[in-house]
Amino acid sequence: MDYSEISVLIVEDVPEMLGLLEEVLSKTPGFRVSGLAKNGFEARLELLKRRPDLVLLDEVLPGEAGLDVLKDITQDGPPVILITGMEEVSDKIPPGALGRISKPSWESLEKDRVRIRASILRLLGRGP
Repeated sequence: MDYSEISVLIVEDVPEMLGLLEEVLSKTPGFRVSGLAKNGFEARLELLKRRPDLVLLDEVLPGEAGLDVLKDITQDGPPVILITGMEEVSDKIPPGALGRISKPSWESLEKDRVRIRASILRLLGRGP
């Protein structure tokens, strides 16, 4: 893996949040958005085409659970970090996921950029 830049596939079904996540990560040093997917089917296609270093996976997807997608991705794929907008989240991390981070908001974009970067690097074992 190239440590100067981490390519990320974002899997998120809500178009506004998908755009926000792309905005946050594309302007965060050390990250490059390599693909976007709105569901598990698109995520699997993007994984084959793009070979990202990391997947940010929404836990709640239409058609199939994010955890089902997680199982498929982690069999031979890159590390996965779950993203959630839920207020009350279990502390338990499902098998195959490195961890979970909260989604950004338009009100705190700069703070979220710093928070998300630090969280991802920590979960990848590259930060405090």
